[in-house]
Amino acid sequence: MLKIPFFSNKQKIWVGPLGIVAFIVFYMIPNHVHIFEPSLMYMFDFEKRVPFIDWTVWVYMSDYLYIGLVFFLLREKYNMNRIYYSQVMMLAFSMFIFMLYPTMFPRPEVEYHGFSGQLVALLHSLDSPCNAFPSIHVSMTFLAGFGFIRERKVLFPVFMLWAVLISVSTLTLKQHYLLDVMAGFTMAILFYWVGSRIRDRRI
Repeated sequence: MLKIPFFSNKQKIWVGPLGIVAFIVFYMIPNHVHIFEPSLMYMFDFEKRVPFIDWTVWVYMSDYLYIGLVFFLLREKYNMNRIYYSQVMMLAFSMFIFMLYPTMFPRPEVEYHGFSGQLVALLHSLDSPCNAFPSIHVSMTFLAGFGFIRERKVLFPVFMLWAVLISVSTLTLKQHYLLDVMAGFTMAILFYWVGSRIRDRRI
């Protein structure tokens, strides 16, 4: 059993930004700083035939809105804390994978047209093609959405469908391999279980 001090709904205003800091440290640093040379992974034949669709960048980037909405919609103290802390732990665990087994996706050369193209250009300028395995986009969205298993259950299918669409967008934007998506989903399930072992240290 892991005991951690829980935060209240009123404390979300400063706990939320700490989660953003955790993302920057655990994801962005290994995304740009490599101990070992990043390697390519296996790509299924059908993946090679998936076209690059620039407008799906809006679905892909909605991941940040998704996680923010979940954070503020979850109100039950134990539930929101277990989701929050399990996500931070998953990010930390993923960082070790990124550092010890760095992988990258062979992004195709694309032309940036219109609003979608400019957003893709911004994404490419900030996010290198590394940190492919596992997909943090997939793991973070599904793990966050699992929060609706315990409360506001009517939202669970809506957020699961949204998470599936985000997962598909990682393929149509040429950000991830299918193996990355599968690993990300597996990680979400694993750390949802890890979150069930968390208890409030002050109780």
